[in-house]
Amino acid sequence: MQILALLLILTITAISAVAIWLNLPGSFLMLIFIFIWAWIGAFALISVAELFTILGIMVFLEVLEFSLGGLAAKFTGAEKRSVFLAIIGGLVGTIFLGSLFLILGALLGLFLGSYLGAYWGELQAGKSPEAARRAALGALLGSIAAKVIKSAMTVIIGIWMIKEVV
Repeated sequence: MQILALLLILTITAISAVAIWLNLPGSFLMLIFIFIWAWIGAFALISVAELFTILGIMVFLEVLEFSLGGLAAKFTGAEKRSVFLAIIGGLVGTIFLGSLFLILGALLGLFLGSYLGAYWGELQAGKSPEAARRAALGALLGSIAAKVIKSAMTVIIGIWMIKEVV
């Protein structure tokens, strides 16, 4: 029975981590799995406090995903307006391209929207195209870093669950 539990945890963790890169709610898929696991186990292996901690982490990661592109643009010298436009661009791009091209469109929309938002904001602020590209690249790299952090956190939570079972 323990081997089946480990295989289930590994499978859900892998699906969740991949879903994050497809711009699907992989972190919340993991959260739902953890909630069901805790509920079936009468909250013996996973307490209610741990469940709320994981919920807080997942919500933080969702906010981080959209804001890290803007923060990275700020780090590369972008204006405040460009930071805001990178965040809004990522959100709008995710919604717009996600509705047109289902799974990969949302990921492309996040990256493209962050990039174009920061780039356009920098050009509007009177910066050179080179400075605008630098800020836009920062926004793009920030969005990618957010995906890496979300995926890594999902894997870490999966490893934590395996340690709880073993």
